[in-house]
Amino acid sequence: MNTPYFLRRLAKVKSLRFINLLGLVLMFTCVFVSYTYITKELSYDKFYTKSDRIARLTLAFDGNQPDGRLFGDTYAPILKNCPEIEETLKFTKIQTATVIHNDEKYVVNDILLTSGNFFTFFDLPFVQGTLPSAFDSKGKIVISERMAIRLFGQTDVIGQKIGLNSRRLSTNEGFISGVYKDIPDNSHLHSDIIIYGDNFEKDNYCYTYLLLKDKTDTQALADKLTGLIQADINKNKTETVLADVMPLADIHLHSRILRELESNGNINYVYLIGGANILLLIIVLFNLWLNSNVIFSYHRRYYQLLRLNGASSFEVIKDEISIATFLGGISLIFGILLSFFLNKAFGISGESVNIISKIGIAALLLICTVLASLLPAIQNMVSTTFSNQNYDLRTKRFSFSNVRYMLVVQYAIVIFIIIVAAGIKGQMSVIKTNQIGAENDSILVLKEQPQEVIDKFRLFKQELLKHSEIEMVTAAMQLPGEAVRDGIFIKKEDGGESIYCPILIVGEDFFPFFNIKPVSGELPPPLVLTQEEEAQLLTDRFEGKENKTSIRDNYIINRSALKLLGYSSPDEAIGKELILDRSIIDYIPSGRICGVVDDFVFSTVFEEATPMLVIQRNMFMNCFMLHLAPDNTEKALGILNKVWADVNPGYPLDYSFLKDSYKVVYHNELNAERIVNLFSGLCLAITILGLIVFMAFMIKTRTKEIGIRKINGASGKDILYMLNRSLLTWIALAFIIAIPVSKYVMDKWLENFAYKASLPWWLFMGAGVSVMLISVIAVSWQCRHATRINPVEGLKSN
Repeated sequence: MNTPYFLRRLAKVKSLRFINLLGLVLMFTCVFVSYTYITKELSYDKFYTKSDRIARLTLAFDGNQPDGRLFGDTYAPILKNCPEIEETLKFTKIQTATVIHNDEKYVVNDILLTSGNFFTFFDLPFVQGTLPSAFDSKGKIVISERMAIRLFGQTDVIGQKIGLNSRRLSTNEGFISGVYKDIPDNSHLHSDIIIYGDNFEKDNYCYTYLLLKDKTDTQALADKLTGLIQADINKNKTETVLADVMPLADIHLHSRILRELESNGNINYVYLIGGANILLLIIVLFNLWLNSNVIFSYHRRYYQLLRLNGASSFEVIKDEISIATFLGGISLIFGILLSFFLNKAFGISGESVNIISKIGIAALLLICTVLASLLPAIQNMVSTTFSNQNYDLRTKRFSFSNVRYMLVVQYAIVIFIIIVAAGIKGQMSVIKTNQIGAENDSILVLKEQPQEVIDKFRLFKQELLKHSEIEMVTAAMQLPGEAVRDGIFIKKEDGGESIYCPILIVGEDFFPFFNIKPVSGELPPPLVLTQEEEAQLLTDRFEGKENKTSIRDNYIINRSALKLLGYSSPDEAIGKELILDRSIIDYIPSGRICGVVDDFVFSTVFEEATPMLVIQRNMFMNCFMLHLAPDNTEKALGILNKVWADVNPGYPLDYSFLKDSYKVVYHNELNAERIVNLFSGLCLAITILGLIVFMAFMIKTRTKEIGIRKINGASGKDILYMLNRSLLTWIALAFIIAIPVSKYVMDKWLENFAYKASLPWWLFMGAGVSVMLISVIAVSWQCRHATRINPVEGLKSN
């Protein structure tokens, strides 16, 4: 290859070459990053040896969204007698606990208390100890390699003693019997401490997994279990039940239950990322094809001269192939390098990616790039007189009519993705507006605490409120963003059957903390009993002693609970007596409704409003919440650390901001917002840049026409209108195509939410108008030279 000649060819029409290079680099980068992410998402839990035979059982009652857990061992006989099921695994998750070693205390999240066959299902490799000896008796503890290093600085720790402290752990200490390799990222459950439990499943909510016989039809099994469990329920209750048997490999992307083990992915977002990449690919390849058309048209006379001097068609094609391959190869190299750094920055692991498949993707993209670049040359070689050696040296006119269909498609894609981006942004605004505390960046949360810390909450609160940097402190049985599924049977004062209603137990100042105001009545007054007095009443209840307390609760209900209880208005409910029935919290057996509030989103916007009875107590305050002074966060955190150390010496402090907790709950939606914003920006930028450069070459080919028009009295505005008229027509057509498609896609996506953003007409119109204005401004800016053309000079143009 003649290198100087090759470089001269590249140096010509530099602006178009740059646009092509930029678009290709962005395309390769996005495709490689997305491919790595999608491959990881699709690989979840498939590394377990028996993954194709493991499934999770959940039950939905009365059409409600299923909880991920089943209560106790109620359904054990049914599962045991089902021939399709070889084994059943049960475990419960302890969100937060304190591990004690050498008088040092460490906060550990997500401890699993499990039946003895955990490692039969999830065959994690051991680095110390062996199965079955590591898990052959109840009370044995196995830890991850990461936890062994954290606690002991090594993995050779068999027989070492550790203490465990949690309100839900009956085991206070134990000996380590094994160390397993850290659970890979692409698993739907993670834990650093797994304990062989002792009768934990009898009076507890447990996750239930099934080891199925080979080739078992999970849907048929789910239908069978629905019938068997429904028949068993009908003996005592009138509930309806629907069983779901979900294959292990489907849980991460397809499960939509309450109380997931971890925040899952979503198959819809995999489709979204894949679709966004396809749209970007279409736009980049279209611009590449369009620019190649312009470049070939620009060099047409040069190629004709080559043909007249005996050069074969193959020589012309080879010339184009070499340039297209060079630009594609450079773009590919930069795309791979950028994707490597972006994967690292976003924490996207490439362990699941097969290098052969990645090479295949790169080769396929490179072939598409070269073909898109060659199409103009091939088209001209086979469909014009250029293929024979006629002496036609006229420059072929290149206009919008040559590309109008692809231009419409390109702009339809841009308008579509901008509408989707605006719709997702609107839904994120709905989430932020409705989810309690989501708009406040100064709320700090402390997850589930050990009982010793809970017992000192009142003192902890008093000490914090001595400082102006801490504005408010409250507590609740669980944190916002978690499903409210604990419930109680209640009776109205006029008798009748018991009514089951979800409950939320909160501490003092909960409602002012989240600025929730009653629509009728008033908020609960301060508590009369101390925590110690409540604890004694609870102890007496467990011991069967007569309850002699005259204390009555003050209840808050939401509008959904108002309907559940049969009251026609908030005012009617105020002062009405409610009696608690069959629950451990009935140590204060009754109370009156003191206030009614609007439905507020405590769990997530994926759920419809849940009837809720809110009870203010000292007991069960597992999670703490602090409202910091917004302008003094650093000082407030310093005060928190000092007060915590004074009140709870030896217990590690573990906190996060509520907004960060919500980021975990809504991480799929936040990722979707970022992805669509990124792709809409890239698509629009590539489209406009390509249009600007293309218009420059169009103006150059129409210089004589413009000169003639100016001689005949055309003004600068007339010239601008002429150059923009066709563009406006095609954008309008693209807008008409994009509206129904984007409306359908957004409606389908919004079906995931109980609280939905509206899709007003101006959202669609705004997307079309904004794209049109940006395009017109870009083209008009490029065309400003055409309005200044000297007519005489224009007539001299070839």
